[in-house]
Amino acid sequence: MYPEINPLIVFGWSVFVGLVFSTIGAAGGILAGVGHISILGIAQANTVKVMNQVMVLTSTLVAVPSYMRQRRVVVTLSVLLGIGSIAGALVGSTFSYRFLPELKTYKPLFGLFTLLVAFKILHEVFFSGERERMKGLEEDLSRSHKWDVRTVKLNLLKVEIEFLGRTYSFSTLSPLLAGFLVAVASSTLGVGGGFLLVPFMASFLRIPMFLVPGTSALSILITMVVSIGNYVKMGAQVDLFLIGLEVLGVVVGSLIGPQVSRHLKERKLRVLLGLILLYIGVGYTVGDYVKNTFGIRII
Repeated sequence: MYPEINPLIVFGWSVFVGLVFSTIGAAGGILAGVGHISILGIAQANTVKVMNQVMVLTSTLVAVPSYMRQRRVVVTLSVLLGIGSIAGALVGSTFSYRFLPELKTYKPLFGLFTLLVAFKILHEVFFSGERERMKGLEEDLSRSHKWDVRTVKLNLLKVEIEFLGRTYSFSTLSPLLAGFLVAVASSTLGVGGGFLLVPFMASFLRIPMFLVPGTSALSILITMVVSIGNYVKMGAQVDLFLIGLEVLGVVVGSLIGPQVSRHLKERKLRVLLGLILLYIGVGYTVGDYVKNTFGIRII
């Protein structure tokens, strides 16, 4: 299925994937895909997708309890996103398995989505008013040792939460719809969806970035279970020894991640996420052209 490779490389990369996903709440599935495609050389796109998502599922299972203990999860929002994702995961995985089984069609789409999200995140960090909003939140966090988040209103039309004395509200329908759309995209690409959920929550819903990684991770659990199950049911193949080694590495990285993210400022988290996605997006969108024309390998 793929060439022989040093198990230490597999383990080390998996630790990195778990660390990034559990720290930022996104990009873990994308980095897993990079490893499966560019490091392991797996040629079957459907195998890449389901193994990516197993790694993401592992990371969320490890990271979510840590975030819950730190009270950094908006449970109401996670549940709404998760409910919306059920149908989306089935639609996306079914479409992708049938119509994107080859790397030559899957890889550019993988890169394009990643690139678009990277540009959006970096634009918001450097060229919008987000910097002042983030600065204010960071100052509040530094002054407070009680980071409770609670839902103060929930009905068919509106959700309202309170955090550090500030109120955030949004339509009940928006996370349901976003959960569906993100799940379609993430299941199609074989990733976790955090790379879309993070900017949705931080920029559209205006949820503080401090709460976003844990909220994203919890909602992704539902998407991953449905998508992985559907891929396997349709016949996607996985290597049990390899995935076992990857799961072990992801567990180690995911245990470290939540502790690391507590000491990183919100703006730095978003910049790091944007740069990771930018590099991967460029590599998978124009990497083959650059390599064939100039002899330079990006990824």
